[in-house]
Amino acid sequence: MLSKEPKLVLIKATKLKSFGRRRSNSFWFPEGIRFGKRYTTKHIYTKRLYILWLLTLLFLSFLIYNFLAYEYQILHICHNNIHRQQIRYDKNGEIEERDQLDRRLPKCIIIGVRKCGTRALLEFLSIHPSVKKASDEVHFFDDNSKYSLGFDWYRKQMPYSLPNEVTIEKSPAYFVTDSVPQRIYQMNASTKLIIIVRDPVTRLVSDYAQLAANKANKNRQMASFEDLILVNGDKINTSYKAIRIGIYAMFYSRWTQVFPKSQVHVVDGDRLVYDPFPEVQKVEQFLGLSHRISRENFSYNSTKGFFCVRFNGTSDKCLNESKGRRHPQIDPQVIQRLRRFYASHNRLFYQLVGKDFGWPEF
Repeated sequence: MLSKEPKLVLIKATKLKSFGRRRSNSFWFPEGIRFGKRYTTKHIYTKRLYILWLLTLLFLSFLIYNFLAYEYQILHICHNNIHRQQIRYDKNGEIEERDQLDRRLPKCIIIGVRKCGTRALLEFLSIHPSVKKASDEVHFFDDNSKYSLGFDWYRKQMPYSLPNEVTIEKSPAYFVTDSVPQRIYQMNASTKLIIIVRDPVTRLVSDYAQLAANKANKNRQMASFEDLILVNGDKINTSYKAIRIGIYAMFYSRWTQVFPKSQVHVVDGDRLVYDPFPEVQKVEQFLGLSHRISRENFSYNSTKGFFCVRFNGTSDKCLNESKGRRHPQIDPQVIQRLRRFYASHNRLFYQLVGKDFGWPEF
């Protein structure tokens, strides 16, 4: 049965001196107050009880007002969060600074190299309070379908940041894609670029290990390392993409034809594995950031075989199980052939970047 509409009850108040003269006055109260008439019939018309009811209503009104005011403040905070406003106040409670949080195009991009530690480097840099990282590889500049969506779409894939913070994205495929240098330059000619490299032979074996693991997860078998690397059993298969990626000099020169070398920083990926702190410090300096990352932020995990990020001196955050997987056993003669193949390319790369990484040549 449907409930009846709330009724209003007319309560007569008479002979009240506070009204200046004796006459009947009518006041409207919600039906919820009727219980007062029901249980205090003998006293409802007295001055004292009327004032009590009035004070009760005023008190309830006060409570409701404060409750609604509090709800308004919560909604206002939520509204500010939607617009991503961060407000700073001085000691007197006055607004000192109002910064607009927003999704911004990256000031720095880790462009490669695949299987050289790009994810580890990004996680290490994210320790810095002024670094905001894109969680996923966006692949905006190397994927034509995504690039056609425009820079506004790309910007929306970035995390929220303040104007003085550095947004960083990483997609290793950028390093080896011909069209990417010019596309990034068109977005922002002052973009800073980070390349992380390691011994190309080690990188190649790691690349193979990942591809083999991915196929195994799909119940598919991959050709042996030797069959993919060698042609006719003795020549290096230079058409194999994984081999070409390790010819760093060829790709690096393409980037420095578009960007000045002062905007390109090369990280030693091998050193990042066994002693990440110095390499991360160099990146802080390259990005113009204060040194806020300390050696205490790194904790070596003997089970995984690499360093993890340490927060508050107690809790560690390590890369997932797909990182640091064991490499397959490779014929030493094949490794030797690969080292000889890469030797001349490595020496050229040393000259281009002005640093000898000391990778084995035999």
